[in-house]
Amino acid sequence: MKSDMINEELQYLDYFGLKYNPFPVSPDNVNFYLSEHIDQILTELVHGIVARKGFMVLTGEIGLGKTTISRRIINILEEKGVETSLVLHTFYQDVELLREINKDFGLYTDSLEFSDQIKVLNDFLLNQNREGKNCAIIIDDAQNLNSKSLELIRMISNLETDREKLVQILLIGQPELMDKLNSTELRQLKSRIIIKKETRPLNQDELKNYVLFKLNTAGNQGKTTIANGAFRRIHKYCKGNFRGVNIFMDRCLYVAFINNTTGIGKSIVDETYRDLNQVEQGGGKRVFLFSLLVILILIIGGAFYLDLFPEIDWLHSNMNTREETLISKKNREALQLPDKRLSEEKTQKERVIPDAVVNFLSAYNLSEFAIPFYKAMETGTFREVADSIFKKTGYQMIQLDNIPEDIRNRYGVLSFSFDKSGKESYFLLWRPTIRVTKFYLGYRGKEIKRLEELLAGVNQYLYYIDGIVGPRLLMAVNRFQEEKGLEVIGFPDEKTIFLLCNAKGNRQR
Repeated sequence: MKSDMINEELQYLDYFGLKYNPFPVSPDNVNFYLSEHIDQILTELVHGIVARKGFMVLTGEIGLGKTTISRRIINILEEKGVETSLVLHTFYQDVELLREINKDFGLYTDSLEFSDQIKVLNDFLLNQNREGKNCAIIIDDAQNLNSKSLELIRMISNLETDREKLVQILLIGQPELMDKLNSTELRQLKSRIIIKKETRPLNQDELKNYVLFKLNTAGNQGKTTIANGAFRRIHKYCKGNFRGVNIFMDRCLYVAFINNTTGIGKSIVDETYRDLNQVEQGGGKRVFLFSLLVILILIIGGAFYLDLFPEIDWLHSNMNTREETLISKKNREALQLPDKRLSEEKTQKERVIPDAVVNFLSAYNLSEFAIPFYKAMETGTFREVADSIFKKTGYQMIQLDNIPEDIRNRYGVLSFSFDKSGKESYFLLWRPTIRVTKFYLGYRGKEIKRLEELLAGVNQYLYYIDGIVGPRLLMAVNRFQEEKGLEVIGFPDEKTIFLLCNAKGNRQR
């Protein structure tokens, strides 16, 4: 059973081209999303610690990334040579809290006397200061500390030399922490707060960038498309809460998977919301499932009955389309009814591929792909045949809803209508001069530098070209996709790269 669950998880990730789950519930410090708001918080808190400001507080509601931010701060401080002590379990109070602080600094003493524990800490901080090193204490879930423990923190913050603080302290907690600090008995501690920051929910644009960032870092490469209307609904349901978004998007991808689609629209989002709130709809679902069970029993019972009594007159005299689906294989052979599979094979052999398709592919010496290509045109799913063509020949297939006249004149273009509305899609083949497979904040590569140059050529990116994915580059890609009528997916996919390379300002580059 456990093996089956693992295989299903791998199948689910593979379907979206993901190397791992992009939306874990636990804090993800490795693939850290740096919004402008979070960047500001990190910058100020890290500066406060490095500049030895003393006492700082970070508050925010549950699920707004406080723990993830604390891990990020620890990593940054370690890179800057700051000695840190991180306390996660605030069920420790009073002198036990002090002992936990010392333990994380690597300091040990058997005594639980306050005087002994504070002496060990003070000696350590003085030694670090003499060596020119800074120290910081970070306490998560600090709202759980009682007044006596918070007063202890104030006493630790008093440890200083004539010129500077020996240790910098950052308390991280839910809004109730400020309620405690606002109390009369802790007014001395509150007066020492130099920096106070508060996390907030993601706004709609930040949520969109966050979701696309998490998908792309996990290897999605733009395969999953999310409609703007879907983003609005996700924001409505999750209120911009990081943890809520992760839970919702994880389920959303699974709902898309079982619906056999990589496109997430309003219907997928609404179905996800219903799934996550099914407790409220339990009564209605139970009635539906019971009705479905009854129908299945009747169908199975009917099929069983027909197998047992194949010779009854009713079967021979009143046969219709619905009844044919209930005839067993034995009765089908006895009555010599046509086999549906054989009929489909005959249809496949008799299929006539339009000359336009044959001519389009033969111009690129790709006639061998005529049958799978035409089959893809009938189903509207081109990924498999496109990947096969690219792997074998290096030609990349581009499908566009609109095509500029100058591109039409420069490439052999096949137009095709998928429905009765007459709306056409356009297909062409080209050999890409740049491929982007990784695109997330902080990623560096030669292809990113080339992408920046291409966007600069169409006046979409007017900043320093450094080959590093940053918020400005991400925004430039989104603007270009929107300008060209493409799906805004936050990733420079094949269509985006093709239109960029063939834009007027880039043709001679």
